Amino acid sequence: MAIFHQPVYLFVKVKRYRCWNCSQVFSATLESIQPNRHDTNRFYEYLYELCEGSTIQEVSRKHRIPYTTLERIYYSIASKKAKERQTATEASFQEGMALSLDEIAVKKGHQYETVLMDAKAGSVMGMHADRQYDSAINLLSRNVLSKEMVQTVILDMWEPYHKEVRALFPSASIVIDKYHVVQKVTQALDQARKEFPRLKKARFLLLKGYEKLRKNQQFRLNDILEEYPALSIAYYLKELFRDFYRTDHYDQAKECLE
Repeated sequence: MAIFHQPVYLFVKVKRYRCWNCSQVFSATLESIQPNRHDTNRFYEYLYELCEGSTIQEVSRKHRIPYTTLERIYYSIASKKAKERQTATEASFQEGMALSLDEIAVKKGHQYETVLMDAKAGSVMGMHADRQYDSAINLLSRNVLSKEMVQTVILDMWEPYHKEVRALFPSASIVIDKYHVVQKVTQALDQARKEFPRLKKARFLLLKGYEKLRKNQQFRLNDILEEYPALSIAYYLKELFRDFYRTDHYDQAKECLE
């Protein structure tokens, strides 16, 4: 692998042993290098990642590796990862499935695609070329073989998603994605800040976590909250939500919301 565009090589001294009983000679095994190979496992992973973002032909040319060799490396890693995903998916089926339905921006200009994921395995189960109610129905109906196994569905706040999940999985729990909840809370706090024109430059101080601010920034924020009591209420509600999401236990989380 290259560091600062310079090739780096590891010279590993491998010990060899002879068995006293059978006189067979063998070499010590290394966790990072497979037997009879001259490249590390991490280098193979690195080549695989490059091919995922480019083409085998391009990576072969750039790193001066024979095309057939790189192709064999790529498909061996891909096969291994496919088996790992399959194992994780089978485990999630046994424990009960947790699905995630969301959208991703594929191009600038608000062009979105709907994505269905197995939240436990972290693998994509399917995608559709738009963000419509019918698209979500199509994804879930086509990719979820056993509706009874679905215990949890993670969604944003878009109502058509909720409507469809309640229709297809009536016994599943709907969980709102943390990102979208926090986004709404910070937007509400920022709207409260805009009521005070003098605080135009205080947006960063209010939205960033208190523990992440420098000492002088914390002093400045404390002065603002003392001077604007109405804004301080909105700020401490935002911090309360942050405490809620940091809580590990249900009872403590419920107490935060009461």
